[in-house]
Parts: sequence; structure tokens; C-alpha cells
Amino acid sequence: MTQSPLRVGILGADSEVVQTIYLPALQALDQNFTIAVLHSTDSSANNTDSSRTTTSIDDVIHDPNVDLILNFLPNEYHETYTIAALEAGKHVMVETPVSLSIRSTKRIIAAEERASKGAKVFVACARRYVPCFEDVFRKEVASLDRIYYARCRNIAGPHTAHSATTPQKPTVTKTYSSSSNGAGTGDKRLLQRLLEEVFSGQELSQDRVALCQFLASLGCHDLGLMRDTLGAPDTISTISVNDPFYSAIFHYTDTAARGGHPFTLVYETGTDSVPRCDAHLAIYGRTKTVSIYYELPYARDQLLRVVVEEMDDQGLLRKTESVSSWEDGYREELKALYAFLMEGKPAKTTAVDGLQDLKLFRMMFEQYDRQCGTIRTPLG
Repeated sequence: MTQSPLRVGILGADSEVVQTIYLPALQALDQNFTIAVLHSTDSSANNTDSSRTTTSIDDVIHDPNVDLILNFLPNEYHETYTIAALEAGKHVMVETPVSLSIRSTKRIIAAEERASKGAKVFVACARRYVPCFEDVFRKEVASLDRIYYARCRNIAGPHTAHSATTPQKPTVTKTYSSSSNGAGTGDKRLLQRLLEEVFSGQELSQDRVALCQFLASLGCHDLGLMRDTLGAPDTISTISVNDPFYSAIFHYTDTAARGGHPFTLVYETGTDSVPRCDAHLAIYGRTKTVSIYYELPYARDQLLRVVVEEMDDQGLLRKTESVSSWEDGYREELKALYAFLMEGKPAKTTAVDGLQDLKLFRMMFEQYDRQCGTIRTPLG
């Protein structure tokens, strides 16, 4: 039986990621999606042939011709307008992270549970849907006899992708009292309230706020890929905050099938002024190393590569490489979104899954607090 395409309304449609990535991806899947309305701070912004543009968020959320809301507003608006859309009976795809605090994310999950028309939340994290990650990297990691060590790195210079998800602040025309968050009157107030939830009882120091904002921008994409591969760490022993560079040591226990041995993952990330992106996740076994190399979350025209290095029968290095285009991840992500909403298939990037990212963030903040915000190196 042929199903009708989902009618889409996009919040934050003037962001670069929407204009250059998601609009073309949605249009390419026209059997699954049709774009009905775009919210933009500029009423003259580009739109599609069949859609209209509005400066009112409320207009998009309550449009009877919209089934699905894409929430690409800044992080402090994720909760307010995701909950408003759910209360209006609309499905929502919201950018990762779901929100900034655990309490905020739990409010979104509670709103999803009581939403009318069975409205659901899907979290956008296209890197986790890239075919070479799904079909090659995860399977190669699963084939390792034992994991001895892992490394996750993302050190990047200037790129338009840094600001791809930072549209102009929206004009908030309505406070949604039914969302029970008392917010909706301005981004500074919303952001302050969320940061106070994140660091309950702690001083909102420059280092704490910088770490939180970094994890909620570039860091969440790296950590989501890491968590998808290895799960959550058992503990964190060290974290360094030297804005704009950050590092941490995560400790894991391998699967019972591989003997339950401990191993360590080193996470290092930051931004500088060198025009390159050194980003990868590498897993080291005894006879095989499996790595995935990627660019910034919204960098275009780049390949994502999985490289497997092992010893052949003659004792020489054998290297195999699999690639996916940057478009592949977004196309597969949107296909998974449609299957989740229309076919009832499970999705791995749900709001409940997104809560695990926030719990990992909290582990990092708690370790930073144990260090009293003073330890920057093992000998510091």
C-alpha cells in the first residue's frame, strides 16, 4: 500500500545546514517528504516551489498541513518548541543534542509519552547513519578478538560548518505555558536556566560554560559516534578544559564475549586557526585496527572513510578502505526517520537514546568538579 509523504515544516530554515544539506536531501526523497512551510527570520528567504515562508514559529507548529517539524533552532530552543510541536500532535526531528540538561530532556520525553496522535521525537545525528559506519565499521569492531585501546579525535580549523547550525535568533511570539518550563521570552533567559540545571549548585564558571557549549555543538557528534560503537564508559579518570581544547580519558570494560577486559579511550578535541580537520575514531585490537575518518558534522563534498589495517599471511600490512559520500548519511538518516514514523520501525536516535548523551556529559562535568576545576594535566 502506497503511503503519502510526510508534510514537513522547518524551524530555523535560514541556517546553512538546512539550506545546503537538508532541503536538497528532503527534495531528493520526494516520495517520503514534501516541504510545506519554512520558518525564517527573513520573510524573503528562498523557499521551494511548493512551500511557503513565515517568520512565525507558532504559524509552523499549528499549520494543519504539517505532519513533521524539523527543529533546527539553537539548542536553548530545543525543549520549548519540540514540546510545543508534540502538544500540537506533530512529529519532531530535533538536532543533537536533544537539549542541554538531563531535566530538560526528560521533560521532552514526558511530553512525547503524552503527545496526541502518537507524535514521536527523532534526533538528527547523520554521522551515525553513514553506510560505511553501519555496514563496515561496526561489524569490523565486533570482529575484534579483544579491544586494547581506542582513540576519538576531532581537531578542526575554520570552516563554514562551524556555524552551519547557528541561524539568527528567532523572534519568539508566544510563551507555551503548557510546556511547564516558564521559558519562551528570550534566548539569554532560556540559556541561563538550562545552564543552571546542568550545573545545579555549581558556579557557572567560564570553563564550565565553555565545556558545555562545546559538547553541545561539535562534541556531541563525536561522542554519539563513540557511544554508538562502544556504549557508555564505566568511568572517566581525567578531563582537561583549556578552551578551546578539551580532552578526557574514558575507561571501558570489553564485552563478556571478548573476556570482559578493561581498556581505555582517549578523547581529544578542539578548534584552532589551521584550515584542516583531523577527525577519527580508531579501535585497536591485537591483530587489527579499525578506524573511521570523518569531517565536521555539516561539511559538504567530503568522503567518510573506514580503514581496516591488519597483517596478511606473509606478515605484511594489509589495508582495506570503504567510503561513503557526505550525502549518504543524510539520505539514510531521513529514510530511517520515515521508517520510524510511518512504518513503526525502531530508530536508534530517539529522545531516550539522546538522554544517554546528556548523562555522558554529566559524567564529564562531575569529573571536572572532582578535580575542583584545577587539574589540567596528570602532573598538574
